Amino acid sequence: MKLSLTALIGICLLVIMGCDVASSAPAEKTVSDLPVEKSTGLVFDPVALDMGTVLEGEKASATLLIRNNGQDFSQIVKVESSCGCTTAEPETRMLAPGAFTLLHIEVDTLAKRGDIRKSITMTDQNGVQSIAWLSLHVKENPHALGEKRSIFDGKCASCHAEPAKGKTLGLEIYTAVCVMCHGVAAKGGYAPSLRGLDDVDVLRNLIANGTGTQHMPAFSKKEGGPLTHKQISRLVKWIISLDE
Repeated sequence: MKLSLTALIGICLLVIMGCDVASSAPAEKTVSDLPVEKSTGLVFDPVALDMGTVLEGEKASATLLIRNNGQDFSQIVKVESSCGCTTAEPETRMLAPGAFTLLHIEVDTLAKRGDIRKSITMTDQNGVQSIAWLSLHVKENPHALGEKRSIFDGKCASCHAEPAKGKTLGLEIYTAVCVMCHGVAAKGGYAPSLRGLDDVDVLRNLIANGTGTQHMPAFSKKEGGPLTHKQISRLVKWIISLDE
Protein backbone atom coordinates (compact mmCIF):
# COMPACT_ATOMS: atom_id res chain seq x y z
CA MET A 1 0.00 0.00 0.00
CA LYS A 2 1.38 3.34 -1.07
CA LEU A 3 1.42 6.24 1.43
CA SER A 4 1.06 9.81 0.41
CA LEU A 5 3.74 12.36 1.23
CA THR A 6 1.40 13.98 3.78
CA ALA A 7 0.86 10.66 5.58
CA LEU A 8 4.59 9.98 5.77
CA ILE A 9 5.25 13.40 7.26
CA GLY A 10 2.50 12.78 9.87
CA ILE A 11 4.02 9.46 10.91
CA CYS A 12 7.46 11.04 11.31
CA LEU A 13 6.02 13.79 13.48
CA LEU A 14 4.32 11.22 15.76
CA VAL A 15 7.59 9.30 16.18
CA ILE A 16 9.50 12.47 17.02
CA MET A 17 6.82 13.57 19.56
CA GLY A 18 6.89 10.13 21.14
CA CYS A 19 10.63 10.36 21.59
CA ASP A 20 10.28 13.77 23.22
CA VAL A 21 7.64 12.50 25.66
CA ALA A 22 9.79 9.49 26.60
CA SER A 23 12.86 11.63 27.16
CA SER A 24 10.93 14.05 29.41
CA ALA A 25 9.52 11.29 31.68
CA PRO A 26 11.29 10.97 35.06
CA ALA A 27 13.95 8.28 35.16
CA GLU A 28 13.63 5.46 37.67
CA LYS A 29 15.49 6.39 40.88
CA THR A 30 18.44 4.34 42.00
CA VAL A 31 19.60 3.88 45.60
CA SER A 32 22.16 6.64 45.18
CA ASP A 33 19.43 9.07 44.12
CA LEU A 34 17.31 8.58 47.26
CA PRO A 35 17.50 11.25 49.98
CA VAL A 36 20.03 10.49 52.69
CA GLU A 37 18.69 10.74 56.26
CA LYS A 38 20.83 13.08 58.32
CA SER A 39 22.43 11.76 61.49
CA THR A 40 20.95 12.74 64.83
CA GLY A 41 23.60 15.41 65.31
CA LEU A 42 24.82 15.72 68.89
CA VAL A 43 25.78 12.41 70.52
CA PHE A 44 27.63 11.31 73.65
CA ASP A 45 30.84 9.34 73.35
CA PRO A 46 30.62 6.95 75.10
CA VAL A 47 26.94 6.59 75.99
CA ALA A 48 27.76 4.51 79.07
CA LEU A 49 30.64 5.28 81.42
CA ASP A 50 31.93 3.45 84.48
CA MET A 51 33.33 6.06 86.88
CA GLY A 52 34.98 3.43 89.07
CA THR A 53 35.04 3.24 92.86
CA VAL A 54 35.15 6.19 95.25
CA LEU A 55 34.87 6.66 99.00
CA GLU A 56 31.59 7.96 100.36
CA GLY A 57 31.57 11.72 100.68
CA GLU A 58 34.16 12.23 97.96
CA LYS A 59 33.34 13.71 94.57
CA ALA A 60 33.64 11.44 91.56
CA SER A 61 34.77 13.18 88.38
CA ALA A 62 34.69 12.11 84.75
CA THR A 63 34.79 13.52 81.24
CA LEU A 64 32.63 12.59 78.25
CA LEU A 65 32.89 13.71 74.64
CA ILE A 66 29.98 15.33 72.85
CA ARG A 67 30.28 14.96 69.07
CA ASN A 68 28.35 16.63 66.28
CA ASN A 69 27.73 13.82 63.80
CA GLY A 70 25.31 15.94 61.80
CA GLN A 71 25.80 17.94 58.62
CA ASP A 72 24.98 21.34 60.13
CA PHE A 73 26.03 23.42 63.11
CA SER A 74 24.40 22.17 66.32
CA GLN A 75 23.89 23.91 69.65
CA ILE A 76 23.78 22.31 73.08
CA VAL A 77 20.74 24.06 74.56
CA LYS A 78 20.44 22.14 77.80
CA VAL A 79 22.33 19.50 79.81
CA GLU A 80 20.44 17.94 82.72
CA SER A 81 21.32 15.23 85.24
CA SER A 82 18.96 12.75 86.85
CA CYS A 83 19.54 14.34 90.27
CA GLY A 84 20.96 17.45 91.89
CA CYS A 85 24.08 15.69 93.16
CA THR A 86 25.37 15.32 89.60
CA THR A 87 26.62 18.30 87.60
CA ALA A 88 27.59 18.32 83.93
CA GLU A 89 29.03 21.30 82.09
CA PRO A 90 30.21 21.38 78.44
CA GLU A 91 33.24 23.44 77.46
CA THR A 92 31.52 24.64 74.29
CA ARG A 93 27.85 24.77 73.33
CA MET A 94 28.03 25.45 69.58
CA LEU A 95 29.61 22.71 67.48
CA ALA A 96 30.46 22.67 63.78
CA PRO A 97 29.82 19.47 61.76
CA GLY A 98 32.33 16.83 62.86
CA ALA A 99 33.51 18.86 65.87
CA PHE A 100 33.46 17.76 69.51
CA THR A 101 33.65 19.24 72.99
CA LEU A 102 34.35 17.94 76.48
CA LEU A 103 31.59 17.48 79.06
CA HIS A 104 32.91 17.70 82.63
CA ILE A 105 30.89 15.61 85.11
CA GLU A 106 31.02 15.56 88.90
CA VAL A 107 28.98 13.40 91.28
CA ASP A 108 28.68 14.27 94.97
CA THR A 109 28.57 10.95 96.86
CA LEU A 110 27.23 12.37 100.13
CA ALA A 111 25.06 9.75 101.87
CA LYS A 112 25.49 7.28 99.02
CA ARG A 113 26.81 3.76 99.23
CA GLY A 114 26.98 0.75 96.94
CA ASP A 115 26.32 0.69 93.21
CA ILE A 116 25.01 4.01 91.91
CA ARG A 117 23.58 4.81 88.48
CA LYS A 118 22.93 8.29 87.09
CA SER A 119 21.95 9.71 83.72
CA ILE A 120 22.79 12.84 81.74
CA THR A 121 20.31 14.18 79.18
CA MET A 122 21.39 16.61 76.45
CA THR A 123 18.96 18.65 74.32
CA ASP A 124 19.85 20.40 71.06
CA GLN A 125 18.27 23.42 69.33
CA ASN A 126 15.69 21.18 67.64
CA GLY A 127 14.58 19.55 70.88
CA VAL A 128 16.33 16.26 70.04
CA GLN A 129 17.64 14.54 73.16
CA SER A 130 20.52 12.15 73.82
CA ILE A 131 21.19 10.25 77.05
CA ALA A 132 24.42 9.03 78.64
CA TRP A 133 24.50 6.64 81.61
CA LEU A 134 26.98 6.83 84.48
CA SER A 135 27.75 4.11 86.98
CA LEU A 136 30.00 4.11 90.03
CA HIS A 137 30.55 2.19 93.23
CA VAL A 138 30.68 4.06 96.54
CA LYS A 139 32.60 2.42 99.38
CA GLU A 140 32.07 3.05 103.07
CA ASN A 141 34.23 5.88 104.37
CA PRO A 142 34.80 6.00 108.16
CA HIS A 143 35.87 9.61 107.89
CA ALA A 144 32.48 10.58 106.40
CA LEU A 145 30.70 10.05 109.71
CA GLY A 146 31.64 13.55 110.83
CA GLU A 147 30.17 15.18 107.72
CA LYS A 148 27.88 18.04 108.74
CA ARG A 149 26.11 18.38 105.42
CA SER A 150 22.67 16.84 104.94
CA ILE A 151 20.83 15.45 101.92
CA PHE A 152 18.38 18.31 102.54
CA ASP A 153 21.07 20.92 101.87
CA GLY A 154 22.29 22.50 98.65
CA LYS A 155 21.67 20.74 95.36
CA CYS A 156 20.69 17.50 97.10
CA ALA A 157 17.53 19.24 98.29
CA SER A 158 16.18 19.16 94.73
CA CYS A 159 15.75 15.39 95.08
CA HIS A 160 15.36 14.78 98.81
CA ALA A 161 13.35 17.76 100.07
CA GLU A 162 11.68 19.99 97.49
CA PRO A 163 9.59 17.26 95.78
CA ALA A 164 7.66 16.75 99.05
CA LYS A 165 6.20 20.27 99.02
CA GLY A 166 2.42 20.25 98.65
CA LYS A 167 2.11 16.46 98.68
CA THR A 168 -0.77 15.20 100.84
CA LEU A 169 -1.26 11.51 99.98
CA GLY A 170 0.94 8.78 101.40
CA LEU A 171 1.87 7.37 97.99
CA GLU A 172 2.68 10.86 96.67
CA ILE A 173 4.95 11.60 99.61
CA TYR A 174 6.69 8.24 99.33
CA THR A 175 7.24 8.70 95.59
CA ALA A 176 8.59 12.21 96.16
CA VAL A 177 11.28 11.53 98.77
CA CYS A 178 11.45 7.82 99.66
CA VAL A 179 11.28 5.64 96.56
CA MET A 180 14.75 6.62 95.30
CA CYS A 181 16.33 4.84 98.27
CA HIS A 182 13.75 2.37 99.61
CA GLY A 183 12.52 1.17 96.22
CA VAL A 184 9.11 0.67 94.65
CA ALA A 185 6.39 -0.25 97.17
CA ALA A 186 8.98 0.07 99.98
CA LYS A 187 10.54 -3.27 99.01
CA GLY A 188 14.09 -1.96 99.35
CA GLY A 189 16.74 -0.49 97.05
CA TYR A 190 19.86 1.38 98.11
CA ALA A 191 18.22 1.43 101.56
CA PRO A 192 16.48 -1.45 103.38
CA SER A 193 12.88 -2.51 102.85
CA LEU A 194 10.24 -0.87 105.03
CA ARG A 195 7.80 -3.74 104.63
CA GLY A 196 6.90 -5.64 107.77
CA LEU A 197 7.23 -2.60 110.04
CA ASP A 198 3.71 -2.79 111.44
CA ASP A 199 4.29 -0.71 114.58
CA VAL A 200 2.99 2.78 113.82
CA ASP A 201 4.97 4.48 116.58
CA VAL A 202 8.26 2.82 115.61
CA LEU A 203 7.87 3.70 111.93
CA ARG A 204 6.79 7.26 112.68
CA ASN A 205 9.78 7.77 114.96
CA LEU A 206 12.14 6.31 112.35
CA ILE A 207 10.91 8.69 109.66
CA ALA A 208 10.61 11.75 111.87
CA ASN A 209 13.90 11.42 113.77
CA GLY A 210 16.03 9.25 111.52
CA THR A 211 18.74 6.85 112.62
CA GLY A 212 21.41 9.41 113.41
CA THR A 213 23.25 8.81 110.13
CA GLN A 214 23.38 10.66 106.83
CA HIS A 215 21.78 7.70 105.10
CA MET A 216 18.55 8.04 107.07
CA PRO A 217 18.33 11.59 108.45
CA ALA A 218 15.37 13.04 110.34
CA PHE A 219 12.60 13.93 107.87
CA SER A 220 10.56 15.94 110.36
CA LYS A 221 10.49 19.71 109.78
CA LYS A 222 11.25 20.14 113.49
CA GLU A 223 14.53 18.33 112.91
CA GLY A 224 15.43 20.12 109.69
CA GLY A 225 13.69 17.76 107.30
CA PRO A 226 11.05 18.45 104.63
CA LEU A 227 7.97 16.70 106.09
CA THR A 228 5.23 18.07 108.31
CA HIS A 229 3.67 16.03 111.13
CA LYS A 230 0.59 15.43 108.95
CA GLN A 231 2.69 14.26 105.99
CA ILE A 232 4.60 11.81 108.18
CA SER A 233 1.34 10.39 109.59
CA ARG A 234 -0.07 9.82 106.11
CA LEU A 235 3.19 8.34 104.89
CA VAL A 236 3.30 5.91 107.82
CA LYS A 237 -0.32 4.89 107.25
CA TRP A 238 0.37 4.16 103.58
CA ILE A 239 3.53 2.10 104.25
CA ILE A 240 1.77 -0.05 106.83
CA SER A 241 -1.19 -0.60 104.49
CA LEU A 242 1.15 -2.35 102.04
CA ASP A 243 1.28 -5.41 104.29
CA GLU A 244 -2.46 -5.66 104.87
